[in-house]
Amino acid sequence: MTMRDAFEKADRSKQTEVEIARNEIAIFKNLILERAHPLDLVRELLSNAGAREVAASRIEISYTKDREGHVFEVDDDGCGMTYTGSAAVPGRLDRFLGLGLSAIAGFQSDEFSWKGLGSKLAYQSHRVEIRTRAESRPEYSVTVNEPWETLQRGDMPRPRVAEFEGDTEGTFTRIRVVGHPPHRQDKPFDLPEIRDFLLHRTFAGFTRSRSDAPRIVLSVLGNQEELTFGFPPFVGMDWPDGLEYDEENRRLLVHIVRPMPNVGHVVLKGFLAWDGDRYGLDKNGLNTGLILSSKGIPYFELDLAEYGAQVIHRGYPGKGGTCLVVECDAMGSQMNISRNGLVDSGATVAFRAAVSKLLDELEKSGPYLDQFRRYPERKKRIGSADNLSEQKRVIEADDSMWVVYQRADEPIRILMREPKNENEVNALIWKLEALGAFPFAEFQTLGYVGAAKGPDMLANFQETSASEPQRATVIEVENNFYSYKDHGHYPGQYPKVICWDVPAGGRRVRFREPNTGFKLIVDTDEYQIHVFVLKRLPGIQVMSRAALRAKGVRF
Repeated sequence: MTMRDAFEKADRSKQTEVEIARNEIAIFKNLILERAHPLDLVRELLSNAGAREVAASRIEISYTKDREGHVFEVDDDGCGMTYTGSAAVPGRLDRFLGLGLSAIAGFQSDEFSWKGLGSKLAYQSHRVEIRTRAESRPEYSVTVNEPWETLQRGDMPRPRVAEFEGDTEGTFTRIRVVGHPPHRQDKPFDLPEIRDFLLHRTFAGFTRSRSDAPRIVLSVLGNQEELTFGFPPFVGMDWPDGLEYDEENRRLLVHIVRPMPNVGHVVLKGFLAWDGDRYGLDKNGLNTGLILSSKGIPYFELDLAEYGAQVIHRGYPGKGGTCLVVECDAMGSQMNISRNGLVDSGATVAFRAAVSKLLDELEKSGPYLDQFRRYPERKKRIGSADNLSEQKRVIEADDSMWVVYQRADEPIRILMREPKNENEVNALIWKLEALGAFPFAEFQTLGYVGAAKGPDMLANFQETSASEPQRATVIEVENNFYSYKDHGHYPGQYPKVICWDVPAGGRRVRFREPNTGFKLIVDTDEYQIHVFVLKRLPGIQVMSRAALRAKGVRF
């Protein structure tokens, strides 16, 4: 039977308009406005359905959106809700409808209940519809029309309760909230968004082992899937006693349990990983950092720095590789009313000190400092060795290319491999200078400044015997001439360039070529750039190792 069918079947003449309890009315509207997220409603309804006292084996969460706004529904096959109509001896339904009836008002509460937060948040809507039946009791249907609008007028909502014999077997509770919150008409939630919230901020993401956990089925806009119960990064985890470095997976497992003054047992659990992506961690998501869990339900993130962390959030491994949960049941009663932060109290001060102590224990431990922290260093060494081996393989290969120099009737001189970067061009320049192989009247290196501080090279230079000698002239060095412009050089300051090559492909520059074979001139609006190409110098060749071997040159 659908909710609509049930309400149509109920005998309207037997409906009773009831006055709900007024405990804590003064804070009621402010409580609702503290809500951090529209899905907080689902969190609280799911907590109610998942409590051991309810004993549900299956919970269904449904979401859709219609002209009235966001529509949330939570169904469970638990014990159902009884109704008495008595403020002195309220049943479960009475307590749900009451504004604030809870353990604080002298009534025993369920495992996860918190000041009737589920019903309070449900009242920020256009309509609340409830169907429920307890063992050996009639079925009840409840409608609360425009509860938020009523509260905004300063009046109390008046739930209409009907008792009838339904056709649904067994005990159950079905709560449907239409238009929550009433002012939101934005785009609908999608399944991944709701799933992510449920598994990281509600009972569905339980952070402890739990026997007889209910099946939880999620339906969003007609798409349905069953959720795997438990906090996703922890599912299937075999927790160590303390700290344990998992070298194969490059992560540090954390499970520290300590009794702490004024707050009882505090548990720091989770892991640190250098490659958080491997475990689905997202530094901008809901599964990283330090998360507070009370009675197994993860609620909100705590600031690692504020709670005493010194290094793990600063890149060792950083938030994206940190998945820690701190469990403390005592904090359940120290949250603000909307359960998205902690109040200022002696207990929360003691809790902060306890967490700081646990984080300090973690960051000063041997497994963290001597094993986990040293992984990047080991990785770098391994990577360096692998890179060195690859470089050796490439340079020894038959197809490796070599710069050689040969004067007429002299044997081939192997200078070095064909330059791959600017530093190797510098090495080649100095070898040619030492051999007296430059076809200049004078070339004497005076100093290498380096591009970061200005010119690459200062040299005494005279191009030909008929040219003007230049002392301490600026020379720019490039592997590929076309990098000259990329490096932002100004021709007036850097008019001479020595480069290895000017590739035929790529960008085009209009050159003039004097009859040297190795010199090019670039004319700009104000200045000339003189380019000397090493690859084109007399006596310079580029040959493969195999070709050199064929000429009897081995090295």
